[in-house]
Parts: sequence; C-alpha cells; structure tokens
Amino acid sequence: MIKSILLATDLSPQSDRAMERAIKLAVEKKCELHILHIVPNYIAKKLSSSLKTETEELLKSFIADYKESKKLKVKTTVSQQNQSVYAEILACAHKVKASLIVMGLHRKTSLPDMFIGTTAERVVRKGAWPVLLVKNKPVGPYRNVVCATDFSTSARQALRLAVDFSPSAKFHAIHAYEIPVYAIETGPIYLETKAAVLEQDQKALDKFIETECKSFVRKYKKMSLALSGKLVNAPVLESINKHIKNTKADLLTLGAHGRAGFAHALLGSLAGTLLADPPCDILVAREK
Repeated sequence: MIKSILLATDLSPQSDRAMERAIKLAVEKKCELHILHIVPNYIAKKLSSSLKTETEELLKSFIADYKESKKLKVKTTVSQQNQSVYAEILACAHKVKASLIVMGLHRKTSLPDMFIGTTAERVVRKGAWPVLLVKNKPVGPYRNVVCATDFSTSARQALRLAVDFSPSAKFHAIHAYEIPVYAIETGPIYLETKAAVLEQDQKALDKFIETECKSFVRKYKKMSLALSGKLVNAPVLESINKHIKNTKADLLTLGAHGRAGFAHALLGSLAGTLLADPPCDILVAREK
C-alpha cells in the first residue's frame, strides 16, 4: 500500500510530466506527497535563503497549475547538493518514509554520466524503494501495462504495485528466453533443450498468472484481473520493446535483483538500458 510518495524533480522542461503523475497518484491513493528539488553545486556552492525562497515559490507555482493538487497537502523541500544527487534523493526518501519514488527524465549534467548510469538507475541500484520513471504526459490511469517477468519476487512486486496504481488496466506478462548458442550446433540436443525450456517456462508463466489473479480477487473481491501471458524465444530487450509497441503499453514493470547497494551487475544491463532510454513509463521494484 502506498502511504507516501516522494517526487524528485530537477525542474527541467520535461519534469512537469512526473509532477502531474505524482499528483494524480497521490490523489488517487489519498497519500502524502513530498516534492524534493536539489540545487546542484554548479549553480550555487551555498544555498542562500533568497535562492531557497525563490525556488520554493517556483515549485508552488508549478504545483498550483494542477487542479488535483488542491486536494492534497504537498510538502516541498529545497536542499543544497552535499553529495551525489541519487544519495540526496535516497536520504530524503528515508526521512519522509516514502513508499514510492517518482522521477522524470533528468537531464545529464556531464559526460561521465553516460558511463556510470542515469540518476534513476543509481536510485534503483542503491536504494530499497520502488521507482517510477515517468516519460510521457499522463492522460489518466495507466491502461496497458507490460510486465517483464523472470518469475522472481521482485518482478511480482513490480506487477502488484502497478495493479495497485490501476486495477482496471490490462496487464500483459511477458517472459523472453534464449537457448544457448552452443545448443543450436548440436541438432537433436538443441530441439530437446528448446522443448524442455519451453515446457518449464510455460508452467512457470501459468503459475505466475494463476497466483496473481488469485491475489487480485482476494484484494478487490468482485473484480477480476485482466492479465495475459506470453512466452517469447528471442532476445529480452527486443521482445520487451516489440511487446510494448504491439500492446500500446503506457507502463512497463521490471524487477530489480539483489540487495540494495550491491554491484551494478545485480541490477542488470537490461534495466539499466531501459532506464537510460525508456520506451514508456517504467516501474522498477526490488524484493521486499
């Protein structure tokens, strides 16, 4: 259950989309909304009271542009950057006891950022909070959600959080798999391997869907979950992007593996690639 949302904004032109989505979610879930803006070191080495007041007023004017905000009690924080931006965001999330961190497509501040990952990726990799990365302007609740799953607990958490956002949406679970290249060269062994993997993954997908549908009915009683599943023997990134296009998805859910703060490889190159260049809004959750 979402009790508190933290929106981290850099006040760039595209940040209005994340703000609108955060406000809509906070209104729908009747929860607290905290908005954080970090003044970068390259703008001011020390945050003066006048700059802080000016930025707070700017934030309030942006918030006032949305009618839904009148139904909320929004708390804003303007702080000086004393450490990495992602660390500032995580510290604030801990302080306000956030259930969800919402971010927009943040501008890159330097060339090295291209090599060590986006701010959103670092927040996911180093933190324990689910992260919603907003790319598109909201037009209402999410309607078509693609759930990339490897049947892990984290993938399940991401799906359930998306269901909590929009229980009436259509959900499309996709599991992509690839047979090892060496098996292709072995002829009969390849066919046996492919058949075994297909059977195993189909059972896992069926069980995944069955479990989630039962969980949904327990929570929402008279409603039923519109969740379909698809197995694809193809590269994962290619399969996800194609499925998003075919279903006209407005949200993709992913699971992040490993304990917060561990090596980059535990998040996976897939999530890193998608967060750096998202095809739509992305929700990433970690195992609880």
